[in-house]
Amino acid sequence: MTNIDDAVAAAPGARVSPRIPTLFGRAARMRCPNCGGDRLPERWMKLKLKCGSCGMRTERGEEDYFLGGMMLNIVLAEGLLVVAALILAAATWPDVPWDLMLWGGLVLMVIAPFLFYPLSLCLWIAADLMVRPLTAGELEWHRASSAGEFRKQRDR
Repeated sequence: MTNIDDAVAAAPGARVSPRIPTLFGRAARMRCPNCGGDRLPERWMKLKLKCGSCGMRTERGEEDYFLGGMMLNIVLAEGLLVVAALILAAATWPDVPWDLMLWGGLVLMVIAPFLFYPLSLCLWIAADLMVRPLTAGELEWHRASSAGEFRKQRDR
């Protein structure tokens, strides 16, 4: 029996989310931020519906849950472009290869969102668990729910 199962058995309203560094460390490894037991990507562009270890649904039972994760994906991709451009400009100053920066930046902007996509979704789940810790009652709903089932607004 895991600590999560112990908390679920103890009290339905108890918070079962781990500490913040643990959440983001697990998400950075693309594992379930809640328990760390299962890799979340089913394929590169698709997450599993639920964690195989703790049963937490990846979208937490809400429609359009990953809009924030998509925004985070764009921020990570653009951040990579800015850092790469600054490093290249600093390393080659005063003869900056502007054509290389233009075409390299274009290629980076096409590829980077695809590379960061699963990571950004896992980090988004961790950020959501940090702001709205998972309760034992919610985890029970996650375990019992089926694909396509969403929680009512009042139950969130």
